[in-house]
Amino acid sequence: MKSSRLVFPILLAFLLSSRPAAATRSSDTAEFCCFRYSTKILPWSWVRSYELTRSSCSQQAVIFTTKRGKKVCVQLREKWAKKYISLLKAQKQQ
Repeated sequence: MKSSRLVFPILLAFLLSSRPAAATRSSDTAEFCCFRYSTKILPWSWVRSYELTRSSCSQQAVIFTTKRGKKVCVQLREKWAKKYISLLKAQKQQ
């Protein structure tokens, strides 16, 4: 009986300590890396937010989230992607 009382707190501590790292990441850093990239320009009216991929990813990219919740990977060298990031940053500051 005593061992069962000890198991629950240990199990609870383990579960709480093994939460995904996403909880501690920056809000502008994506949890995933991109391996395929969209070549089409997203309509600005579809874009809700963005995240940059982690520096540990093989290629730096931006992940745009649409208003319908779809995530779209785009290479950072795309001029329109840079413009959208600037616009979203400006919206966030207002």
